Amino acid sequence: MRHARMVLMGILAAAVPAACGAAGTPAPEAKPAPAAPGPGGDVVIRTLPGIVVDTRAKEVRLAGQVCRQNVALELFVCSEGSREHESVFVVKAKPSHVTFALALLGLAPGKPGFTTEGGAFSPPAGATLDIVVSYTGPDGSKVEAPAWKFLRLAGNDDGLDRALEWVYVGQAGEQALRDADREGTVICLANFLEAVIDVPFESTSVNANLLYQANPKTVPAIGTPVELIIRPTGRRIEPRKVEIEVVLRPGQQPLLDGKPLDLAALKEAVNRMPADIRTAVLRADADEKFGRAMEVHDLLNDALMQVRLTVFRPKPLPAAGQAEAPALDIAVTADDRVRAGGKTWTLQEFQAGAADLLKGVTRVSLTAESKASAKAVAEVMAIVRSLGPAVSLVHASEAKPAPATP
Repeated sequence: MRHARMVLMGILAAAVPAACGAAGTPAPEAKPAPAAPGPGGDVVIRTLPGIVVDTRAKEVRLAGQVCRQNVALELFVCSEGSREHESVFVVKAKPSHVTFALALLGLAPGKPGFTTEGGAFSPPAGATLDIVVSYTGPDGSKVEAPAWKFLRLAGNDDGLDRALEWVYVGQAGEQALRDADREGTVICLANFLEAVIDVPFESTSVNANLLYQANPKTVPAIGTPVELIIRPTGRRIEPRKVEIEVVLRPGQQPLLDGKPLDLAALKEAVNRMPADIRTAVLRADADEKFGRAMEVHDLLNDALMQVRLTVFRPKPLPAAGQAEAPALDIAVTADDRVRAGGKTWTLQEFQAGAADLLKGVTRVSLTAESKASAKAVAEVMAIVRSLGPAVSLVHASEAKPAPATP
């Protein structure tokens, strides 16, 4: 329990506000119940809505019910009032509550999956979990089955033929917890930055390409009460490096992830890269010779790297007493369009018109609106950087609305 208490110190301030109302008042369902002591100081904790934490059994149990029997899925479990239309089970617990409960078992948050600037996918990482679904069958018998038994691959009539691994990626920051509560992302099957629990591989949320469906042969009737039992396996998946950065500046050796190397050493180092690393971001100073940039570009390509070339110009310091020019506001919307300069663009239109739009601009404030894909945000950022302006990424909840389309 000592480790659990240390983890709790880091997330308590964030988890409690997320479980409260706007004014900080505890939500009505979060009525504290006494913890029941067990042997050796272990306890059973029922202080969160619809959650039992058993530190002796090393498990978290979520009360819920079936909400869908036969549907394409982005989530396996959602919280009430969120994504019941694309989940198998719905629970009373909020994502922030589940994060809090798993911390009581001593689990530290992991890292959600995301798309890098160069377009590589960095898969979810963290402590691995076993998830079991328990319910009472029509004949009154108790049924327990691993979570993956309630799934099938999209377009396949049969259930999965192998176990599905789960990973705890929940984040402890207050804003991350609030975002997760808003989205209801308790246990995901498509990768979301707001996920508490996810699959440890790339899984899209694009409706036409969803990997999983509920299996109507095994999912009980809609409305059936269930208990989801979450148990740590004791293993952990560590984040994998999936991308490198090479920086070119005039008169200097190339920098590979910040380390200076001559061209021969750079070639050798790149050719020794693990198979997971097949993407490179090549940043070339605007004053770098084109031939040298292309030489390094070809060196990376020859090592079977996908290369994203960006051109940057070091940001000049403002003269003494001179105010810095205001930033141009650009937003990436939920449908991956770009709102800037009083109009809305597709990514292709923005790329074509960015040079004119950004003429004379030294700073850009880039807002990633809710549900904008990380890939689209990275593409817009790369386009802006290639034209010289410095870019700062602003969280959607902190941003001022960008001008609407006329």
